[in-house]
Amino acid sequence: MSDFWLHRYIFAFLTSMGVSTVLTAISVVLFKKLRILDIPNERKIHTQPIPRMGGVAIFVAFVTPMLLIMYFSTPQKGVMIGAGITLIVGALDDLFQISAVIKLACLFSLTLLLGHYDIVVNFPLPHWANIMITMLWITGVTSAMNALDHMDGLAGGVSAIAATMYLLVSIQTNQYFWGLLSISLIGSLIGYLVFNRHPAKIFMGDSGSFFLGFTLATIGVMGGWSENPIKAAIVPIAVLSLPIFDLVFVIATRRFDGTTESIKDAIVYCGKDHIGHRLVGLGFTIRQSVRFIYLIAASIAFAALALRHASTIEAGLIFTQMVFIYIIIIVFMSKRQPAQH
Repeated sequence: MSDFWLHRYIFAFLTSMGVSTVLTAISVVLFKKLRILDIPNERKIHTQPIPRMGGVAIFVAFVTPMLLIMYFSTPQKGVMIGAGITLIVGALDDLFQISAVIKLACLFSLTLLLGHYDIVVNFPLPHWANIMITMLWITGVTSAMNALDHMDGLAGGVSAIAATMYLLVSIQTNQYFWGLLSISLIGSLIGYLVFNRHPAKIFMGDSGSFFLGFTLATIGVMGGWSENPIKAAIVPIAVLSLPIFDLVFVIATRRFDGTTESIKDAIVYCGKDHIGHRLVGLGFTIRQSVRFIYLIAASIAFAALALRHASTIEAGLIFTQMVFIYIIIIVFMSKRQPAQH
């Protein structure tokens, strides 16, 4: 890496982390006074009202070094604009509880806007098919990150791990534009996690989870992770597989154990049945559960890095290993009922 990029990476990291730390500290006090709070109920694990919408601080910290450096490609502009839009959609949901249909419609519409900035998967398929795949990917990852935000420090930490993997691959492949976005995101998340680790002083809210899911999904679309199109697709899927797995797992279990009567109800249902909750049901503390999930996310993500340089047979074996890890987790999770406290 040249000194040019090294200096910008250091600047982006320190600036985003500093801004995030300061703004999150201010948000804790400000949102408490404004009564922008997450109120506890039987489906949540916290017992006291906690300020929410910390995603605003993460977003501002993320974009600040990028705006100061002003070094954008066309797709990066699309990522920044889209991230701002998803932040607003999430913030409106934090404040006014907008319907799931409206949120999905916004995400679908946003995908069409991204096409203007060339943020579209590039499979050997008709353009409309690539648009649809991009739409499903971004909507799925955004929804998954939103669902993963069910325990102190969880969504923020898993997002930081994913962004770190993107950074490493970006440096390996000389995609320094995407590395700059990744390291800015890492810094903004570290500053936020100072206040979000258990016991959390603030939650990111839908504003944060929507913005993070969208940003990580779009970086995954645009990064040239491998010359092999199959490997290039598998890398971002593997890096973000933990939140995707958590969402699919709870939807499936809710439907098949009779908790909900339809897939639609299973998607919108809120309960203590996510991976983190189930680990608590097995006897883990909240901090232990979060750290255990960090370990899973990092293990899968590092395997994805190895996959980039593997032969076709080796790549198949690595992917099979990832699948086996999640099968083990499914067996592990099925041994106990979700946490009820």
